[in-house]
Amino acid sequence: MRRAFTLIELLVVIALIAMLVGVLLPALGASRRTGRTVVCAATQRSIGQALVLYSNDHKERVVPSYNMSGVNTFEPLDGWAPILDRDQYMQGARETRRGPFVCPDTVDVDGMELGQTGEDPLRPKGWIEWPFFRSGSGSVPVLIESRGFNRILRVSYWINALNPIGGSTYVEQNVYFTASVGYGPSSNGLFLEQHKLSGFSRPSALIATADGVYAGRHRDNRLGTPNSRIGYRHPAPSGGAVNAAFADGSVRLVSSDRFPRGTGAGNVYEEVRAENSGDITLFANPEAFFAAP
Repeated sequence: MRRAFTLIELLVVIALIAMLVGVLLPALGASRRTGRTVVCAATQRSIGQALVLYSNDHKERVVPSYNMSGVNTFEPLDGWAPILDRDQYMQGARETRRGPFVCPDTVDVDGMELGQTGEDPLRPKGWIEWPFFRSGSGSVPVLIESRGFNRILRVSYWINALNPIGGSTYVEQNVYFTASVGYGPSSNGLFLEQHKLSGFSRPSALIATADGVYAGRHRDNRLGTPNSRIGYRHPAPSGGAVNAAFADGSVRLVSSDRFPRGTGAGNVYEEVRAENSGDITLFANPEAFFAAP
């Protein structure tokens, strides 16, 4: 005679399954986040290698963050990712989750939203569609077919660039990894030119790209800073971490407490110098930059 399960036995089994699910779900979630971090690192590695290949083919010149003419441009801006895509160093796409220039932990809402990533490390904003036309503090995607930019790309990475768009400022050459080439004349009469690899004192320490959006705002790189463009999308004891590609093509995960800042905005000069003196820096030649009077 077959014996059926009693109601109590069924409830016990259901309770055990619920307990197992409760134990396994957090572990599965953590595994998925780890997997996305690994995918992002692979994406950054492809970007780092594409940047190196571009420089090798252009007499050591670094890809521009974008090209422009004048101080306040009324022309569409191309962007470093469309340049790499057009010149076939790395093909992009207009996707958020699987795009070659997109971190898989990018939130698929809000986009650039005033150029910032927001203050929530678990839900950082941050993608931009390039090429684009500036519209106030936002952007409108637009093709530049006359220059070979015939498709819109979605990008969720920040590039370490001097990005002084929006008004006249004092220009220094070779401060960061790259710059908005053609900007000028600045308040000291200079135009920004392409940087060269020979200007980098420590390429293996110089951040080229990182999780985030757009460019610049080096002074506001701290986690939770309202104006930050760095997206701390990956888990770390410090509250978040970024994948970063370096000028030599290498990739590392950098925790939020180690990501360096630039000068300005009330930052303590000595603290900024200390942050950029180790194995990670934002400056093309930090020794020369901080030695200057």
